Amino acid sequence: MKGRPINKQEFIAMTEAAKEVVGEDAAESWKYVLRGLWESALRINELMSVSWDKPGTIRPRWKDGTLPVLAIPAAMQKNNTDDEIPLLPGFAALLLETPVENRTGWVFDPKSLQTRFGRRVRHQRPDSDWVGKVISRIGKAANIIVEAAVEKSGRRVKYASAHDLRRSCCEQMREAGVPPLIICRVMRHSSWETTRKHYAPGDVQRDAEVLDKILKPDPENPSKDS
Repeated sequence: MKGRPINKQEFIAMTEAAKEVVGEDAAESWKYVLRGLWESALRINELMSVSWDKPGTIRPRWKDGTLPVLAIPAAMQKNNTDDEIPLLPGFAALLLETPVENRTGWVFDPKSLQTRFGRRVRHQRPDSDWVGKVISRIGKAANIIVEAAVEKSGRRVKYASAHDLRRSCCEQMREAGVPPLIICRVMRHSSWETTRKHYAPGDVQRDAEVLDKILKPDPENPSKDS
């Protein structure tokens, strides 16, 4: 089941539905996870591997005189190579909400749902598979349908998931006119075709508008592009 990017209104609906699924005490920590997926273009297992200072994890880096990057260890790469990708501005702003004195350990640490039922918390930090399942439950609670049911084939309706939020971040970059090769780098795909096929359905008129904006000759300076 493929899913699709969701829009801003649908994303807001998911954040509002979080409390219904995880409970009031845990809601803010889960909204932070949703915001992380929306802003980062990371997969859920990658987002849950982002830390401030743990060796062998994905880590944001700010260096004097340079724009921030996200350092990704070889163990989390298909090509088994250490890599750095641009830290998307929205994701950087989200991370910087954490006070300097608190920037240690895991960045995303959603609270256990056990507190909602007054039960003892058995595990201190959930794994990415379980977090993904809870996010899908939030998508269902918000009634964000990303793929309709097909009665003939028996395919059930699909609600918004963590991966649909990754798709959404890709679509936001595309809509903003970010060049395809940069989107590929952020998404860490080998080709634009992979990105286009799975994450950015796109619109030919939108592409035409971007090209027109970038390439259209300046009437006040006709020799500029000649």
